[in-house]
Amino acid sequence: MNIAIYLLCLVLLLPAVFFAAFGLLIEGLTTWGLWEMIKILFSPLYDPFGKGIWVFLLFLASGGLLFAGFSDVARPYGFGSIAAIGVLSTLLIFRIYPGPWQWDNIFFLIPGAAAAFGSLYCLARPLR
Repeated sequence: MNIAIYLLCLVLLLPAVFFAAFGLLIEGLTTWGLWEMIKILFSPLYDPFGKGIWVFLLFLASGGLLFAGFSDVARPYGFGSIAAIGVLSTLLIFRIYPGPWQWDNIFFLIPGAAAAFGSLYCLARPLR
């Protein structure tokens, strides 16, 4: 049962993470310009262990977060990571997208909040 809840929390976290990543991409484009962002995004192809190490670390961390749900020992750390990623991406979204927020925008963040609260519940449930 915990594996299903863990994978559900991971899937619910995806919209908030993608929304935050898109905001970071747009902010990077406005701050540094198009060509600098293209160089950063394609740097793993020509310099994999220099500026491009971030892609390998991202894949390694994503795989570790996915496979942490299948281990009983690592699952609490995965739930904690999901909660931290959910909260940080929500804070990042509120920082990147300024201006008035309508209800439809806030409803878009509900799956990420559900993932964070669900993972916190599963993290705190064994403490009872």
